[in-house]
Amino acid sequence: MRKPIIIIEHLEPEFSIWLFLEYRHSSLIYGSDYIWYTSLPLRYHKIMKKYGKTYEESIIDLVKQGYVDENKIIILDPAAEEKLSFKDLVENDYVIIGGILGDHPPRKRTEALLSKRLRNVKRRNIGDGQYSIDGAVYFVNSLWYNKSSEKIQYIDGVTLETEYGYIRLPFRYPIIDGKPLLSSELVEYLKTGRIPENIKKELGLT
Repeated sequence: MRKPIIIIEHLEPEFSIWLFLEYRHSSLIYGSDYIWYTSLPLRYHKIMKKYGKTYEESIIDLVKQGYVDENKIIILDPAAEEKLSFKDLVENDYVIIGGILGDHPPRKRTEALLSKRLRNVKRRNIGDGQYSIDGAVYFVNSLWYNKSSEKIQYIDGVTLETEYGYIRLPFRYPIIDGKPLLSSELVEYLKTGRIPENIKKELGLT
C-alpha cells in the first residue's frame, strides 16, 4: 500500500531561505519520492529537484489538465470541519498542503487560495492549531505509519533566543523526543541570520 503524494503548493510571493528550509525538512521527513512542489517558479527547480518533483503549474492547473484526479485529493485546510483520518490517506492519492509561512492570527489563505478554487475536492483539518509546513507533513507521515493521530503530542508556540533578541513562533509544533519539531538548520538561520554551512555545501554555494 503506497502512501499518498504530498503536494506543497507554493503560495508565497517570494522563495525565502526560511521557506526553503521548511520545504527541505518536509522532504527529509516524508521522502523526496513522495513530495511534489507545485506553482514553483522555474528558476528554483534546479535547487528543489533533489527534494521532490517540481512543477511550474499550480495544482489547480494540474487538475484542469486531468494530470491529477480531483476525486483523489484532500486539501489540508484549517477551516475544514472534518479532521484528517487514516482512512482518508488510504482512499486518496494526494494531500495538498499550502506552502505558506503562517500568519497569526490566521487569515484563512489556504481556504481563499486553494479550497475555493478546487470546490469539488475534499477538505480536512489536522486539529484546531496552525502547523508549520513541515509540521503538517510530519502529522500526515505519523498518521500514515501509526494509523492514528492520538499519540501526536504538540506545543503551541516556540520562543527562540537569538543574537538580536527573542523570536516568537506562534504556531503548533509536534513534539519529538521532548522537543518541538524544528529543523536544526532553520533554528540556526533564525538565531544568526546566516545560512548554515551544511546547506551552502548542499546547494553548491561554497
